[in-house]
Amino acid sequence: MYNYEYEVDVLLFLRLAKYLHSQDPAALEEILAMYVDFDLPSLCELCESIVWEICANVFFDQDEEYEAAICTFSHPLMDRFCALSGEWSFTSGQSDDAWRRKLGDIAEYYLMGTSYSVGNIECYPRRDSAKLRTWLSSDCYDPAEFGNSLVDMLLHIQRENERLESLLKEAGTRKEAA
Repeated sequence: MYNYEYEVDVLLFLRLAKYLHSQDPAALEEILAMYVDFDLPSLCELCESIVWEICANVFFDQDEEYEAAICTFSHPLMDRFCALSGEWSFTSGQSDDAWRRKLGDIAEYYLMGTSYSVGNIECYPRRDSAKLRTWLSSDCYDPAEFGNSLVDMLLHIQRENERLESLLKEAGTRKEAA
């Protein structure tokens, strides 16, 4: 009836849908309403709709030389990471450039290390925000695979944010005690 690849695609879709539902249930309902007559070929489109709903301020461009779509986007978790890491750098006396590079390393690890969809990535962190620019390969781009790598990256950044918040709270408590 169905093959293993179909099952993997459905599981990846369900994970994307679960993540979006945890962030914005109304957005997921709107997307699912557009795909009332669902069939397997529309699974790719459905995954892509969910991926770009997860990200904010998505901008697409074309790279003719490498035959790739350039996608620039941001996410509130990345912005929060920049703000927290800047605050922690000030509190601890560490260089904030290292923290900014860390965001790029996280993005590179998840989006290029586990996904064949991304050919290149650039990270543009600022004090309170960050943007990622990815080159999505026209030959290998799979929205479900890319989306799940993106979710993995965002969950990692969320844990880093929680860790930084804890460090900042602890540092504030020590300051008050002194």
